[in-house]
Amino acid sequence: MNTISSRLCSRLAIFVMVSTVAWVASAQAQTIEPDSVEPETTTTPAVSFQYSTLTGSGNTIVASRVPTVNSSGTTSYYDVTIEFTVSSTGTLTLTSGYPKIVASPNLITAGFKAGKYVGPSTVLGGNAIVNVSGPGVAPGGATEWSLAAASGANAETYPCSATWYVSSSLTSNPLYSRIKAAGITSTAYSYGVIGSASCQFPNYNWAPNSLIGLSQTSNTITIVSFTYDGTDYSTPRDQITYTQ
Repeated sequence: MNTISSRLCSRLAIFVMVSTVAWVASAQAQTIEPDSVEPETTTTPAVSFQYSTLTGSGNTIVASRVPTVNSSGTTSYYDVTIEFTVSSTGTLTLTSGYPKIVASPNLITAGFKAGKYVGPSTVLGGNAIVNVSGPGVAPGGATEWSLAAASGANAETYPCSATWYVSSSLTSNPLYSRIKAAGITSTAYSYGVIGSASCQFPNYNWAPNSLIGLSQTSNTITIVSFTYDGTDYSTPRDQITYTQ
């Protein structure tokens, strides 16, 4: 190899070496970008009184289970009580210390399930059929349930309508004064009344406003009447079981 070719080869080798070192150094100096992260989504805090249950008595209004949503999207429930004072001129002002806001207690259902239920095959030819609805919200964590004769049910289905309450104790049932007056102490039932609409079947045990007790086991609801011909008793007068 002549001298010129030798020098060219040496210079080419040096150039390649320097270029390689520079490229490696440049690569090592680069900053590694982290994976892109989606911005954390937040929810606008809100309260929805339209989904609560409003009840009023005297100068007090109670909103039960008012749902609120925080910025993380978590829903909580509160009971809000508002009391008013009436002046001599009839003007309403908010009573001192109100509104009162407390966390809503957990709802009590006692295992009741909404849906269609059919009476025994031996009653009205198996055409005693009712629809159970609920739970509705009542103060103190209690729930309100109702039933009504279903479409196509025998006209003599009993009870043809009813409302009952599931509460933590007898004393917290809205019908407690009547339950106590009848001498009823059993906690095996949730208590309510038959609706005001009269069934076509003239049965003294299942007349409108009769005091009733209900319990659910699996897919069956047992209904007992504590009233006969308008008088309440401490023990059941009659009974019927519906199956879902």
